[in-house]
Amino acid sequence: MTDLSTYTGEFRDPARESAFQAGRLRESRRHARLLFQLSALLNTLFLISDWRFAGTPHFWVAVPARIGIVLCSLYCLSLCRRMTGFPAIERICFGWQVMTAIGVAFLVSSRSDIAIFVLVMLPLVFYLVVPTSFRGNVGGGLGCGVALLTGYLAPAPYSPTMLGMILAFLILHCGMWMAIARNNRLQRQEWIAGRLARDAQAALANSRDTLERMFMAVPLPLLVTRRDGHVLRLNRAATADYAAGQAVRLDNVNSTYVDPVARDMLFQRLERGEAIDNFECRLRRADGQIRNALLSSRQILIDGEPCFMTSIVDITERKEAERHLEQLAMTDALTGLANRAHFMAAVTQVAAGDRADDKGEATGHSAVLLIDLDEFKRVNDTAGHDAGDALLCTVAGRLRHALRPGDLVARMGGDEFAVLLTRLPDMEALHAILARITEHLHAPFNYRGRPIESRVSIGVALFPDHGDDVAALVKHADIALYHAKNNGRGRATLFGPGLLDSWEHEAAMLDRARHILAQERPVPWYQPKIALDSGALIGFEALFRCPTNSGRLIMPGDIAAAFEHPELGPAITAQMIDGIVTDCARWRAAGLSFGHVAVNVSGADLNDDGFADRLLDRLAQADLPPSAIELEVTESVFLGRNADWVGRALQRLSEAGVAIALDDFGTGYASLSHLKQFPIDVIKIDQRFVRDLETDPEDAAIVRTVLNLAYSLGIRTVAEGVENQAQVDYLRAGGCHVGQGFHFGAAMPMEQVEAILRTGHLRAAQ
Repeated sequence: MTDLSTYTGEFRDPARESAFQAGRLRESRRHARLLFQLSALLNTLFLISDWRFAGTPHFWVAVPARIGIVLCSLYCLSLCRRMTGFPAIERICFGWQVMTAIGVAFLVSSRSDIAIFVLVMLPLVFYLVVPTSFRGNVGGGLGCGVALLTGYLAPAPYSPTMLGMILAFLILHCGMWMAIARNNRLQRQEWIAGRLARDAQAALANSRDTLERMFMAVPLPLLVTRRDGHVLRLNRAATADYAAGQAVRLDNVNSTYVDPVARDMLFQRLERGEAIDNFECRLRRADGQIRNALLSSRQILIDGEPCFMTSIVDITERKEAERHLEQLAMTDALTGLANRAHFMAAVTQVAAGDRADDKGEATGHSAVLLIDLDEFKRVNDTAGHDAGDALLCTVAGRLRHALRPGDLVARMGGDEFAVLLTRLPDMEALHAILARITEHLHAPFNYRGRPIESRVSIGVALFPDHGDDVAALVKHADIALYHAKNNGRGRATLFGPGLLDSWEHEAAMLDRARHILAQERPVPWYQPKIALDSGALIGFEALFRCPTNSGRLIMPGDIAAAFEHPELGPAITAQMIDGIVTDCARWRAAGLSFGHVAVNVSGADLNDDGFADRLLDRLAQADLPPSAIELEVTESVFLGRNADWVGRALQRLSEAGVAIALDDFGTGYASLSHLKQFPIDVIKIDQRFVRDLETDPEDAAIVRTVLNLAYSLGIRTVAEGVENQAQVDYLRAGGCHVGQGFHFGAAMPMEQVEAILRTGHLRAAQ
């Protein structure tokens, strides 16, 4: 160890040496207390033997000196409670060493038979037993030796043995100096090794190679064995680890191997002269414990006899750490469920196992369920992320409770969960489990006294009916989940070929929309809106069109799925509004009266809190009044959990002067409360009712009812899909305000609109 002193064996860095001593503080304090206790006890016993000097001059030297040592030991013992740090231990021990050395120096002046023994023994105690630093051990031992030697030689300083005793003194203390330095070095190496081992376990996830090198750096058990496994020599680490303090002696390593096959393989390789590194096996300690170990072994010669020297690294804790890390790597930290990697591996294993089953026995179906929390983002936004986390944990617990033993539930990420069901005897069992899951997950949930709605959508795919590998199963379950969310949410949907066709069709639409936004330039085309009472042009509805380089015109139906997409829909609307505002500003600057332009917006647009302000800012920048724009919305925007946000956005726009039209009225989830709750200025009668009103009495009745309702509420009406004069007459007679359809004109580009506005040639048929 390059950071250890060659002479003292201690750390060169004072801070590191202090950390080492601080780690041994409890042990050092215990040793000091025991030392003082034994010193007081033994010197008390020796005090009794000192009465043999009674009647001699030495009696008055020995007894006071002995009593002084006993009192000093007792006093130091009483100071043990003040040993709150290693420097305090050093100071108290140093005082004890000084007083003891002086007292014993007087005692050995008797030159009795035991004096020689004390002359050697007490410095050894100071060297080896006193819990202090190198300077305390060597300084105390050397000082004690000098004091004792002086006391011993004082009566006869020039005796014939003086030179020999001095030489013996020097040899003894040089040897003890080296022993203390070596012991210090070993202790600190062991301490470093312990810290390295702890660091190795912490760094296991980052680098297994680094962990191996750090394990190889710790002090290792070493065994030297004959070819028959008989142990010739072993070091203290091997004795401590594998004899374990038991009365059993480790005589032959053959008995320590748990797996004879591994033992035989190791010996065969050694017999072939191979150098063994990192051979993993299991070893049995003398106390019966089984330990995992890595062996490294080399052939050596001892007295001409071929032997093996083997080092052992105990990797039991590392193996446990690996299993623990593997478990963590396969577990979701928040919910404690299996994570995505664990789930995918489990589905792969089930699929592979079922394919490999060649017995032809029916083992039941397996199913993959993907579960998504409806409107989870709203929970985070309104109740906070802590509430969202609590909801996720609650859903995890409810899923565990709803499933059977052996079914796997996992969190795939975000607000998506997954379930792997096996051993399904029939579809009835699957439906029962789905009903139980829905019942558990749709139960009310309260967080800190606040009710939070918990609803989920579920997509289901069966193995092998809907896929024979994990990728196909998860993809098809995801398609079923997508269909469930797009059809009202809060339901479970089983995958079928029709869903795949629908999904692929929608995916193609979304891909086409992405291409349009990136490569093409969508533009608004304008369909005229005519006042039925006067035939005057009062405005237009802007419709999506996208001319391509090939001359083809992309229509809204080609990318219908994109308009409700949370990212693509607002992007398309933004481009449409930008084009409409630009065109309107151009007409206004040219002095052309265009009335107003209606534009369709979706729930994805209105869910954005900044939509209303951006639209009004854009109109202000173009110097257009808010009345130049009319927003058309369908009733679906009022039905989600974001209805409050939608209502605030529409109210903001309505107060600013933007008219709000309710499109496709009567075709969806119509509710008269929407007309009261939201700022609706215009009702648009869907073309499906207008198309056949001449021949279908029910359609005519619906149109008549809508017109009467609008009249009663003071709301203007627009009829879509007007194609002939008879329809115009019927609508005009019923009080409809505005007509729109091919009878008046199809959608047209901006240039044609400008020409019409200049000439005024477009008039409704009377």
